[in-house]
Amino acid sequence: MIPYCFHTHTKRCGHAIGEDEDYVLEAIAAGVRRLGFSDHVMLPGFSQPGIRGEYKELDNYLNSINSLKEKYQDKIKIYLGFEAEYSSNFEEYYQSLLMNHTIEYLILGHHFNFMNGKIMDYYGHVHDKSSMLNYRDQVVKAMSTGLFSIFAHPDLFLSSYPKFDSSAKAVTVDICKASLQYDVPLEINLGGIRRGIVTVGNEKRYLYPYRPFWEIVAKYKCRVIIGVDAHNPADFKTNEYSIALQMIRELGLKHEQFFTYKNYKNN
Repeated sequence: MIPYCFHTHTKRCGHAIGEDEDYVLEAIAAGVRRLGFSDHVMLPGFSQPGIRGEYKELDNYLNSINSLKEKYQDKIKIYLGFEAEYSSNFEEYYQSLLMNHTIEYLILGHHFNFMNGKIMDYYGHVHDKSSMLNYRDQVVKAMSTGLFSIFAHPDLFLSSYPKFDSSAKAVTVDICKASLQYDVPLEINLGGIRRGIVTVGNEKRYLYPYRPFWEIVAKYKCRVIIGVDAHNPADFKTNEYSIALQMIRELGLKHEQFFTYKNYKNN
């Protein structure tokens, strides 16, 4: 059984499939009792087809999830949020979404480096120290804002990095310290497990979760949650959750089995 999932997408992002209600039904069947929808955030004045929905789809998303909240209120608690990258250019928009109760929470999924309204880097393809340090600086700043309740796949920056060297270890330590300082739990993301074992450098491994990263997380005793990162209703049926639980047990990670997101207005 999966007790909760706060990382669920919809087909609006362009790389997920299935109807919103199908995700709810499969989550219920999997034993989920608290389900958070967190599709890739729609950004005003910014188009990124195949990555996130257009801004004009915002109301449709909000209305659909809010309708499902009511329809299934006796079977499952549904929450409404977004997965979002951090940029100072977006901060006021994110604040308005939260303070106006348009959504209930934000997940930090820092896939891209946004500069001057343009995408400069994808952080799943980091091969140099400079890009890795940019990632660190941006995610630490993001956690400091209090906008984000969860840091999704924090080890994304290591997906293509060929060796867990001293720089990668130092960045991991900085992420752990920020997680503790700003009370933002780190997510073990099942999406990377679903992709299977791949070769990175001389290692055969998951893109994420990357075990050496989580060994340091265990040392710092950061709060850890599991995110299904569902892009298909069937993702609730698969066995990646048990694989993540096994790693949690082996490393002695501080797993939040009854996690509830923090409310932005209380920060």
